[in-house]
Amino acid sequence: MRIVVKVGTSTLTHTSGRINIRRTEKLCKILSDVKNAGHELILVSSGAIGMGVGKLNMKSKPEDMPTKQAAAAIGQCELMYLYDKLFREYNHQWFSFPLSVEWYTNCTMSGGL
Repeated sequence: MRIVVKVGTSTLTHTSGRINIRRTEKLCKILSDVKNAGHELILVSSGAIGMGVGKLNMKSKPEDMPTKQAAAAIGQCELMYLYDKLFREYNHQWFSFPLSVEWYTNCTMSGGL
C-alpha cells in the first residue's frame, strides 16, 4: 500500500520556532516502522521557512520574499540533515526534491502522481 504523510511547520517546531526534536524523532520512528511493515511511504514535508526562522533566531516569520527565501534555504539544509540523521538510524534511505504548484499540476494532469 502507498501511504502519503504530510507534515508542516507546526508538527516539526515548537512555537518558539526551534525544532521539536522529540516529535520529529517520533515521526521518523513511526514512519520507519510503517516502511518496515512493507508499505510504500511518501513523506511530504514543508517547514523549511519555519526551521530557518528558528536557526536564525528571528522573532517572527519574515514578510518579504528575499528574507523568506533566505530562511527557507537555511531551513531546508537543517531539515534535510535532520531527516537524514533520523532515518539513517533505522537503516532507511530517502531523497528529497522541491515541489511547486507547476510541478504538481503537470504531474496530476499527466497521470503521473
